Amino acid sequence: MKDWEFKGPAAGTLKAATLVVGLLGLIFCAVGSVQAQEVTGTSKSPGGPSVTVYLDYREVNYSVVNWGLTLIPKSSAFKKEPVFSGSKVIRGTLQLGGTKSDEMGYAWDRGAGKLYLDLNRNLDLTDDPAGVFSCARGFNDSFQFFTNVRLPFKTPAGNRPMLADLSFYNYGQPTCSLAMRSLWQGKVTLQGEEWEVGLLANPIDQRTSLESGSLLLRPWGDRNKPFNLYGGALDAVPFSRNLFVGNQAYQLRCTNEVLGDVVKVQMQFTEQQPKLGELKITGDYVQRATLEGGPYLVVLDKPAGMVKVPVGRYGQAKVCLKKGDVQAYLDPRTQAAAGHITVSEAAPAVLTVGGPLTNSVSVSRQGRKLALNYQLVGAGGAYQMVSQDRSHPPEFAVYQGDKKVGSGKFEFG
Repeated sequence: MKDWEFKGPAAGTLKAATLVVGLLGLIFCAVGSVQAQEVTGTSKSPGGPSVTVYLDYREVNYSVVNWGLTLIPKSSAFKKEPVFSGSKVIRGTLQLGGTKSDEMGYAWDRGAGKLYLDLNRNLDLTDDPAGVFSCARGFNDSFQFFTNVRLPFKTPAGNRPMLADLSFYNYGQPTCSLAMRSLWQGKVTLQGEEWEVGLLANPIDQRTSLESGSLLLRPWGDRNKPFNLYGGALDAVPFSRNLFVGNQAYQLRCTNEVLGDVVKVQMQFTEQQPKLGELKITGDYVQRATLEGGPYLVVLDKPAGMVKVPVGRYGQAKVCLKKGDVQAYLDPRTQAAAGHITVSEAAPAVLTVGGPLTNSVSVSRQGRKLALNYQLVGAGGAYQMVSQDRSHPPEFAVYQGDKKVGSGKFEFG
């Protein structure tokens, strides 16, 4: 079996199978111009020196998180409606934030490929010119996709915007999914390193704290690269008020800043000095590892061998590996089975993760058939590619001696 070397197609050999794994690097989309604001200098606070950054609202040309919206059907007409194309109209209410004040009426004219949103929430679909959208793509009147939808969410600081793409489906019952394309973003310098920081709100519940969503945290030089919450690269992590990054612990605090019509988010990093213990990482090629569910959210970038982290019991570890342009992450099922990690001052804790990675196939008999299951295996369990070209799945060939007796391709899933 050949070790995975992160170069071009991964390949491995078994007695019964030969694998050729097509790898596709990340495809990066351009992001609009970034003009993040950073407050320079530090100030004293009860916990230690602090650094403050202001986050501005930003829109991007890719989806960062997808969410299913609850649709409440409406059998009667709205107070005022436009002239629809015919009878293929679905009326209802989008549940944006979980309360009556956050509901928004909609009418989906499937025959015309039009979506009407009651942005001002007055039950009049004729006085919201910014709330009329045409189908960008779809399949007859069963699926239609509407892009560049700007939704106002009501919060204690006033209306907050969100850019989203909405997908409407009608296969027996209307459903809708939301792809969020906006965030609150800024630049901060911590211990001499420049970082892009951002807040990704929960698109379903905008009423809760600013700290209820996810935290974008990556080197400032990566700011124009697309990211999402599901890719496994760990650019974004669950928000925690206690953060350990760059060998320093911080307490994070977020507040609304409203200056006339301009809304910003203020994020403050205040240094903390918790007790530290040693953590040994056994594998290679670790680009980022996180420890979650403990006293701090621990973010480790390119850790090598032994590192120091706040002592405590952590619920799980997540890991992303990188060599060249190829990335892989620890399979979530492996993470769930890994158990807790306890870091103490007395003795080093061990985190068994990392490369090298190896192509592996398990073979089992099912009657007259052989079932072949592919896995990419490394320290700590199975890994998945961050970006995989699914048009070129792993292939296999079966030989009897030197004679090839069969071949095929694996299916994803």
